[in-house]
Amino acid sequence: MGNKLTKSRKKIDKPTPAVYPNQPVRPLRRSVEGNTSVVYSNFPRIVAELHHYRGSVRNLEDEDEEDEQPRRFHEEVHCCVFSPDDEALLLTSTTPIPCGPFTPDIGCGHLREFDINSGSCKRELLTYHSQECDISSDGNLVSFITNSGQGEVALVKRNRSSYAEIAERVDKFQPCCNGMTGQTLCCKFSPDARHIVSAASLDFHSMRETNELRLWNVKSMQIEARVVLRDITDFCGFVTRCEFSPDGQYLAVSTSKEQLCILRSKNLDVVTVLRRRCRGNVCWSIFNPAWRFEVLACCMQDGRVEIWNKVEVHSSAHAGELRYAREKERKVSFSRLLHCCQYSPDGKMIAVGTSDANIIMLGAETLDSLFLLECIKEPSPFGLRIQNTIVYSIAFSKSQQYVAAGYSDSMVRVWAMPMRFDLQHLCRVVILHSVPGNKINSLPVPNGIKNYLLNNYK
Repeated sequence: MGNKLTKSRKKIDKPTPAVYPNQPVRPLRRSVEGNTSVVYSNFPRIVAELHHYRGSVRNLEDEDEEDEQPRRFHEEVHCCVFSPDDEALLLTSTTPIPCGPFTPDIGCGHLREFDINSGSCKRELLTYHSQECDISSDGNLVSFITNSGQGEVALVKRNRSSYAEIAERVDKFQPCCNGMTGQTLCCKFSPDARHIVSAASLDFHSMRETNELRLWNVKSMQIEARVVLRDITDFCGFVTRCEFSPDGQYLAVSTSKEQLCILRSKNLDVVTVLRRRCRGNVCWSIFNPAWRFEVLACCMQDGRVEIWNKVEVHSSAHAGELRYAREKERKVSFSRLLHCCQYSPDGKMIAVGTSDANIIMLGAETLDSLFLLECIKEPSPFGLRIQNTIVYSIAFSKSQQYVAAGYSDSMVRVWAMPMRFDLQHLCRVVILHSVPGNKINSLPVPNGIKNYLLNNYK
């Protein structure tokens, strides 16, 4: 049995090739003063605000035609993601905002599909309580979480020939979390779109929670691997994020107690634990897309951001082991809490969201502040104050010209990034808008240029 494990290890560590869309990226175009054009600016600015409320899809059957105002329920936007082949298509996932500690939630969570060009919601699916959604790297599949008494990971196909694009038929994976305390927390596609990893909280304890990870085969909808984190490490708290490495070999798992570990994606074996101590500080981890698995960042709720790099193991007794060292750490916020982080597609910037509606753009290597995406609005005595609004999620478009952020005030705000006067970057944007992603490898250009166009890892 040991020999079989040794033989299969080479296959386990083999990178998985990423898949790409079969059509060019459709650019985002907004109407500015009556002219419909691509939005360019020397300064970051908001180009779209997408409101989230129940009944946001037009002509719903359950809406009374005589009602002048739709039924509004406050929802927090916990996840947003751009389509890899359409900068104007944005998927969002929301959870209801509780109105008090002893009262039930008002409204329900939803998965929504927005057309940013028109500002309209094209599809709305009831999820009850959903913290995450994802779209495959080729743009053909969408996964999201539903928690209606039994946590599930739903999978739907995109139909680009229809108006809504998201199909009605929903396939569901069962992460096996039942009851009042159990819920599904994460769902992520692998780079090759063949697998989905799900994280579920099975039950709740006063000191430690049971978090189970499952690796699903998308085609067969069967479990290929499963592991309970509490059984193999000293993990406690809830899983906050599961992130595949760009080459698909590893998973970075972070928890609400500042713990962070790396797992092998094929069998969910623990490879290394970067932070083991349970400190009660929520953290989120992300791999740098410019590297295979050698670099990852971690942001913590207390305002710290860390960069971890792979280090060489020179000891013969530990040869072949994967180890990381913290190369850089900086406290980017002293008075505000951090709630999310995201690398830009080229791996040169890190965006972190704060508890006062701001997004801080950092240099990926130095962690120096580059610029700030700041929401400035007059506070209302009868509504939510924008200064107290939390940024729960951040997403970059494929061309890096736009950033979408989900807020706790039921809004998604789409920002236009400052114009980059970089000839290479401008050429990449033009090519992405003209050539399908799966055809770029066939272009008569050097491999280095192909990797640059596709934002492939080094």
